[in-house]
Amino acid sequence: MCGLAVLVQRPRHSGDVAALEARLQRALALMSHRGPDARGVTVQPVLGEDGGEHAIIGLAHARLSILDLDPRSNQPFASDGHLLAYNGEIYNFRALTQGMERKTEGDTEALLWLLRQRGTAALTDANGMWAFCWLDPARGILTAARDRYGKKPLFYCFDADRIAFASEPAALMALWGAKPVAETGSLDSFVSEGWLLPAADGSTFLKKVREVRPGHVLELDLARWSLREERAVPLCIEADPGDPDQPLAELLADAVKARLLSDRKVALLLSGGVDSSLILSILSARGWLSEVVCVVGDAGKSDDARYAHACLDQLGIAGLELALDYGEASVDQFLDVCAHQAKPFPLIGNVLGMADLYKAAAAEGVRVALDGTGADEIFGGYWQRQIGFAMRDAARAGDLGWLRRLREGGMLPRELASLDDADLCRARLPIPARELMAPEDLALLHPARRRGVELAPSSDPLADFEGSFAEALARDATGGRMQEWLWQNDRNAMAAGIENRSPFLDYRLARRLAGAGSSKFDGAFNKTALRALFGCFTRLPTAMRQEKQGFRWVYGRFLRQNGPALMSLLANSHLVAQYASVDSLARLMVDNDSAGRSKLLQRLIVLAGLEARGRLAVA
Repeated sequence: MCGLAVLVQRPRHSGDVAALEARLQRALALMSHRGPDARGVTVQPVLGEDGGEHAIIGLAHARLSILDLDPRSNQPFASDGHLLAYNGEIYNFRALTQGMERKTEGDTEALLWLLRQRGTAALTDANGMWAFCWLDPARGILTAARDRYGKKPLFYCFDADRIAFASEPAALMALWGAKPVAETGSLDSFVSEGWLLPAADGSTFLKKVREVRPGHVLELDLARWSLREERAVPLCIEADPGDPDQPLAELLADAVKARLLSDRKVALLLSGGVDSSLILSILSARGWLSEVVCVVGDAGKSDDARYAHACLDQLGIAGLELALDYGEASVDQFLDVCAHQAKPFPLIGNVLGMADLYKAAAAEGVRVALDGTGADEIFGGYWQRQIGFAMRDAARAGDLGWLRRLREGGMLPRELASLDDADLCRARLPIPARELMAPEDLALLHPARRRGVELAPSSDPLADFEGSFAEALARDATGGRMQEWLWQNDRNAMAAGIENRSPFLDYRLARRLAGAGSSKFDGAFNKTALRALFGCFTRLPTAMRQEKQGFRWVYGRFLRQNGPALMSLLANSHLVAQYASVDSLARLMVDNDSAGRSKLLQRLIVLAGLEARGRLAVA
């Protein structure tokens, strides 16, 4: 896992090579955490068939060595004029390079060989995650691509004279020579909802900044300076290319085994829920436990750590445990998270607690971490977010047996639990709706901003969505909540110099997105297909657990213990001043109950932190 930066300039705007290289070095410095093991910069002209210079290109790469630790796999990688800057892992690279004359120990050389042999069509068979930029000098084409789910990030800016790519927005802005200015509407949406989910169309909350979309490629014709975008690999596939009848248990075990491929220490982030403990169950049954160290976080807010330890105790293994601290150092830790996330985020454990967990793992020499990301989105893990779509589908289909089992399990919303069967099928079943800001918070906003916040569009693709359950899952995977988790996980892991791997996001499992809600929820249980798999491996105490809460981050404790420091942060923020007066926020902060309840206060603290770390600027 690495960081890359690419800058291409047309001759009339190219300037000198030293200036271009200096920008690449500045971008690399901002991504040093992504690649602590090696750095490289390559700058060269791109010539046309007539020998004329089409452009000058610079590639920079910060390497986190996971496979083939030898310097021969350092990047940018060059071969016969082809250049590659690549971030990710292709787990089946050996199988894909059977015809390669000289065998390679690393997937970087394998990827370039595949691209030269088959172009981006080779990505259809690749099992892994990637974001890369590839220069084909013979065709005069620069290609940028991302994996099916967009697990690896790649941002870009483009105009009539330049194009720049980078793994993180801050590095991209350093290449572009601009400040990171947010779209006002995006900030209003965040202040209104507390989330700013990545968009499916590739747009971002920053002006002039776009993402290469998941599963897509961008091709820049350097002679014509024209940009073309197309989907390179599908998300869902009709059948597994190896064995379409392969049982789910074997497929998931193979996905776990693939992600153990590493020349560095591997960890499993054990949360105490179904997903990560199912990975542990597979590791145990297949005799792979010795290949990982288990890491447990204890936020002191739920039974998650207790369940995680119960799993470890049953297997007779020890784990590394982290207990969260909200003392004086927590403000600096919060600001570090702001610097790495580089976008507005909610004050939740997946952002703030997980950052500490990755750092603790890195201190033990871990460089690869497995987690359960994707299981909730693919196999039905969110009651409030998903069950309404499944219920509507069942009502349309007349599946009363399934609806009755939900009622018997106590999982129907209170207002529907007493309805008879006929009324239940006719009822307007719930789907996700926007969570509007409390009136007392709206009253604190400056009048000029209040209207914008009240009218701000939602970034949530499921808000008031009227489609089917399968359509909702696909929307959430490509431009919704899963994209948010991938953003947060990548930034937290890479901040600690760790590569994050998610077996449930193996592309062979993606077709499970299309399953009916009745195949994922039943009675009082979600993720029924995954729960059944414990019987195929090692049964653990979490198999039938219902009350999983997630790795909580107790923001109320954070506010109470760090009031003066946070108040200073708010008072020095130009962004915050656009939304509310410092005096009104200070009165909130003094009242512990009001501070803990105020969503506005939480969200403005995040904006202030992003501004303090240079990740947002006032236009």
